Amino acid sequence: MRTFVNESFNRLDAEKRERIIRAAIDEFSDRGYELANTNRIAERAGISVGSLFSYFDTKENLFLYIVQYGSMIIEQYTGEVMEDEEKSVAEKIEYMVRLSVRAPREEKALLRLYHEMSSLGNNDFLLRVPHSLESFTAGKYIRILEQGQKRGEVRADLDVSLAAFTMDNVFMSLQKAYSCDYYMIRLQIYTDPWIGETKNDERVISETLKFLYGALLIPENERKER
Repeated sequence: MRTFVNESFNRLDAEKRERIIRAAIDEFSDRGYELANTNRIAERAGISVGSLFSYFDTKENLFLYIVQYGSMIIEQYTGEVMEDEEKSVAEKIEYMVRLSVRAPREEKALLRLYHEMSSLGNNDFLLRVPHSLESFTAGKYIRILEQGQKRGEVRADLDVSLAAFTMDNVFMSLQKAYSCDYYMIRLQIYTDPWIGETKNDERVISETLKFLYGALLIPENERKER
């Protein structure tokens, strides 16, 4: 994994590193990459802008480090469950749907930053974003569906690569809705104005699972007959 940070940053105590990371996440998610200001990031973090640039040579490196940091958070949230061979495909899908509703409340700024990154117009810049951000989850989802086909849980007629892509789009839509005001309004247009309230989470989760299970999985009664 490429590093975008100078060694001096790694020598800081954990609290200070976290303060700088959170200040950068907040600034980039609030204003986007182009309008984000390193002076404001330094002020939010309680350090001088000179110190900030001693840790990161450029604003671009700071942004790319934060994106890389986001990919590590995603791996921490999903890795253990995705690797658990004892869990069924249905259980793993349920975990991801619940995470897609819960995580935006816990990491709202980070997820807003993730969606900001996806709208960057500079293709050369986008190519420098670590592939781990997408490739980690893509590989896990494809593998889960492939194993599910072998175990008779997942429909055999599915192209697992495209099925994993579509499944991930459902997860991303939920994440956007619960982290970005525009997408929550969009969700409410389809449902009702109160859908984003915590008391309605189970309704969103159960209906999403009903859709995904129907699209991806072989019904339990049909599995027993095979």
